[in-house]
Amino acid sequence: MVKLKTLGLLILFVTLAFETVAQSNPEDEFGAWYIFATNNTLSDKLTFNLQSQVRTYELSQHIEQFKVRSSFNYKVKENLNLALGYAYFRVDPSYLSNTPQRFDEHRIVADVVLKNKVSTVGITQRYRGEQRIFNAETSNDNSLWLRYMLKLSQPISEKLTLDIYDEIFLNVESPVFAQNWLGVGLSYKISDRLSTRLGYQRINLETRAFDRMLLSVNLKTDFRKPKN
Repeated sequence: MVKLKTLGLLILFVTLAFETVAQSNPEDEFGAWYIFATNNTLSDKLTFNLQSQVRTYELSQHIEQFKVRSSFNYKVKENLNLALGYAYFRVDPSYLSNTPQRFDEHRIVADVVLKNKVSTVGITQRYRGEQRIFNAETSNDNSLWLRYMLKLSQPISEKLTLDIYDEIFLNVESPVFAQNWLGVGLSYKISDRLSTRLGYQRINLETRAFDRMLLSVNLKTDFRKPKN
């Protein structure tokens, strides 16, 4: 209980510190992503994941994006997973110039995930294809992203895990480079089914960059029938 209170105070302190930075330097466009995710085990091989996100500009001042992502994940073997999913985005980039006020985006997503370990360091590689379909107020459009993520995870204790990752986004058509995410985070295991994570992410686009704080809660459920 003491450790949980300490983590809560740390999250509060970091949030207030980021809020101060955002207010004193609004040109930095510091924001936050608030994430709730569930990992639902259906069988020894099949898992259904559901995630919702509220992405804000200037931490809590403006809702920049709302997202729901779902996927079915199949474990081919211990270190290889395949996934197929759908995501919906409602985007309001009105704080930027020369962009539509609001638009919807739908994505069809396919993943190949490889997991390995070197000593105590977990290594995750994710290859993702993402078909993006836009329903803007003025026009309809679509594009295809190819994404690659490399993530390293290091347990600090039974409850705490530190991670660092980098993910590059490529367009099939020109311009090839879309964006890059570089992030670091600290996860806390509250129980076998519930965990939380506090992270920081730097998003680099071709002509601008954004800083984001990530605060997530993850819930695991198991729908497998008990074995006799």
